[in-house]
Amino acid sequence: MASSARVVNISRTVAFFVLPLLVFTWTSVPFVAPYTLPLAVIAGLLAIGMVFVKSERLQFTKTLLNSLIILLIVGGTGWFLSPFFFLLYLLPMYLGFLYVPVVSFGFLAALLLIFTSSVGEVDLAFDVMTLLSLLIAVPLIIYLRKKYLVLRQSTKDILILQDDTGIKDADTITKLLSNRVTNLGVTVRQPLTFIKQAATLLLDHDLTAHEAATYIKRIKTTAAETLDHVRKFEGDTSSNEVLVNRSEGKTVKEPHFAQPDGAGKL
Repeated sequence: MASSARVVNISRTVAFFVLPLLVFTWTSVPFVAPYTLPLAVIAGLLAIGMVFVKSERLQFTKTLLNSLIILLIVGGTGWFLSPFFFLLYLLPMYLGFLYVPVVSFGFLAALLLIFTSSVGEVDLAFDVMTLLSLLIAVPLIIYLRKKYLVLRQSTKDILILQDDTGIKDADTITKLLSNRVTNLGVTVRQPLTFIKQAATLLLDHDLTAHEAATYIKRIKTTAAETLDHVRKFEGDTSSNEVLVNRSEGKTVKEPHFAQPDGAGKL
């Protein structure tokens, strides 16, 4: 699973690295450069048509098409001197929120390659500052993405599995426990194991009334502690009321055992 996700991220990074280079090559060819803006209009109409197509598989294609439209508009109006140049700041931020940051870094790397060849055409200091401003977008994307995810988690919209309190040099156990789901599993596994073992003793061994009562009390206490851990996990990670057990607190009816024929008759 992790390897497949890594392959997907690499393919997306390559796609958004190559896309600006392809558009720049298109706008650099005198024969086809005049058709850049008409091509952007055609791509825009295609993007409008794809809005009505509801498919998760097309989400990446839609994002790629929207990015192509922005690059065609900026490239068709002068790249470095384009009045729409500001869109090239917003697009990598959008990609950073939508995918992992390395995807937007690949896009920014392609832009830096493109604009490096244009440094000094207007004003050397201005061109250098523009390139540096693109580089500033890298830490800004990381910061805003992190704050956005924390905000979403605080409103119980998402769950960030990896706890941010972990240290890179921590041991393997610490790294595992920094995952909230793994930590919950480790926390409740021991009490559930005890409940299973105690129930087995009650069923398979001839215990005295005092011993049986002791085990039953410990089972009740352990189950209550386990439920507290689950409630805390639910409260910290979700606002969904479906997770609230409405049946808690209700009286459990005593089991009814069928009596053998003739029992209770005189």
